[in-house]
Amino acid sequence: MEEVTAKKKVLIVDDEPNVRRLSRTILNKQFDIIEAEDGRQAIDQVTAQKPDVILMDMMMPKNGWIDGLPYH
Repeated sequence: MEEVTAKKKVLIVDDEPNVRRLSRTILNKQFDIIEAEDGRQAIDQVTAQKPDVILMDMMMPKNGWIDGLPYH
């Protein structure tokens, strides 16, 4: 009998809806996709969903202090 393994969760964080949609389209067959449109939502999603991987835009205007760049 084959063992069924759960898909890994990927959090896509980007302020551009089209970028999130394209990323989701590419990745959704192999991964469970979670989305956030800014850094604040990303923190909430990480806390609630515990993603395995985070793909984050480096520059987001909303809540600019929470972006994809390392600590500045």
